[in-house]
Amino acid sequence: MSFQFTLEKVLQFRGREKHTTQAQYQEAVDQFELVATQLYELLKRKEELEKHAREQVSTGTSIYDLQQNQMKVLRLQHEIQLKQRATQVAREKMTKTQEDFILKSIELKKYEKMKEIKHDQYKEEEKRVELLQMDEMSIRLFANR
Repeated sequence: MSFQFTLEKVLQFRGREKHTTQAQYQEAVDQFELVATQLYELLKRKEELEKHAREQVSTGTSIYDLQQNQMKVLRLQHEIQLKQRATQVAREKMTKTQEDFILKSIELKKYEKMKEIKHDQYKEEEKRVELLQMDEMSIRLFANR
């Protein structure tokens, strides 16, 4: 007779749940990294525009060029604000999916531990039955002599 874990289907379901949640977490991490990189690029571009504007002021330029540069900076600031919000949303989603993944992992570990304990109990019972059978055979052999 082989070992049968009564909650094997639940264990398999929890395993699939964990893997699904892990994939969702990885997707959330990738999305966060993408949005954060875009935000970084926008901030970098804004910094370059501001540096360029400072250089223009020091070397002397037309008011029209300064106004154009200022308009670009204002548009970038608006884009940055939107991207910061998107980054925050992506971070929150990533954190939530990470928490879900951790909970699913813990839940799976509980079932794996239960299976391990039940398997150990099964092995102990097998040993006990085997010892009883050996004792019974010894008694029969002794009685037959």
